[in-house]
Amino acid sequence: MPTLGNPLEDIESAIQTQNIRDVLVNCTYIEDQLIDVMGIRIYGTPWQPEFCKWAFNLPRGEACLNAWNRIPNNVDILVTHTPPIGHGDLCCSGVRAGCVDLLTTLQKRVKPKYHVFGHIHEGYGITSDGNIIYVNASTCDINYIPNNPPIVFDISLPPNKY
Repeated sequence: MPTLGNPLEDIESAIQTQNIRDVLVNCTYIEDQLIDVMGIRIYGTPWQPEFCKWAFNLPRGEACLNAWNRIPNNVDILVTHTPPIGHGDLCCSGVRAGCVDLLTTLQKRVKPKYHVFGHIHEGYGITSDGNIIYVNASTCDINYIPNNPPIVFDISLPPNKY
């Protein structure tokens, strides 16, 4: 289930397509949308605090918070492009690029079991705050070389669903 968010140049060819969903095969593109897969609730959103001149940038503060406020409650897996502050967001320069408003939204309201994201390639890996498991699943390393192995996790199906 891809969610866009990489540099604008990477999606220019996709823009030429009338409806990008028409060219996707064996996957579901989710953008500010909740889907249910066998009783697992998954929400995806591509928005991120401003970062270079990439796609789906928003100014930090109210604009980002408005995007995070659209995330529904009772999400099992949240998929975003950007990380929350303090989880998989440490850049090689020593600066944290994550969003504090996203972290607050997740911990106080949404409370997903998993938050899966990418964006900061050097932040690849898994962290937890004791309640939420944060997965920076960046495929590429800092040099945009696809060196990071996939991160696989299990999630239990809701009882009496399947």
